[in-house]
Amino acid sequence: MDIRILYSISDAVGRTIKKLGYKFEEINEDVIDFKYEKGDVIVIFSRHESSSKIPSLTVHYPGNPSDKTMGGEPRKLAIAFPSLLTSIFREIKQIDINIEKTIEATHHGPTYQNIPIIFVEVGSSEEYWENENIVNKLVKATLKGIDNLDKIECERRIVGFGGTHYTPYFSKLADKSCIGHIISKYYITDLTENVILQTIEKTAEKIDTVIFDNVNLKIREKIIGVLSRYKLQFQSR
Repeated sequence: MDIRILYSISDAVGRTIKKLGYKFEEINEDVIDFKYEKGDVIVIFSRHESSSKIPSLTVHYPGNPSDKTMGGEPRKLAIAFPSLLTSIFREIKQIDINIEKTIEATHHGPTYQNIPIIFVEVGSSEEYWENENIVNKLVKATLKGIDNLDKIECERRIVGFGGTHYTPYFSKLADKSCIGHIISKYYITDLTENVILQTIEKTAEKIDTVIFDNVNLKIREKIIGVLSRYKLQFQSR
């Protein structure tokens, strides 16, 4: 499998990776709106920003579940790759740094590509984006996760609805299951049928389980109705 590893020279983490001497593919575009599309899969490193400035290492898929876009196209999800994202995340969790490690819900662009894209990010300020020790350990963990892809075990391949943006529940499920798209509670009240279908259809691997994290009955019934054409297990907590 041809997995392309990218960074952007316009991104602070990308510049740190270049300074460390890694010879990945370099782009000049904004990481949330690039058009690069080569290989079978893209793994891209970038900074993570948040108002809280909480230090973190995160992974996620790009996609805009609503009309509000941050790069990419409205109401369009990128292609997920559950076993690869989960393999990378499991290695990130082993990094010996006291810092939050989590899977984020699907958000921002790009959404133009017809191959899977996985973001691997460092948050949430220059202090961490430019920290060569943290960035180097993140890169090494990511490369190990890519190398271990053929060994990854997935009890289930899950799509999630609900919960917060930083998905503590789904991040915990990644210990044994592999994680596809997650649509946080901030988007689920406004989901179109098309976006709901994309969570199952836009993936490199077949999804077998949909899990609702604190989603009310009316919205659960809507989503289950849309996805009833597929052979899926539905669970709620």
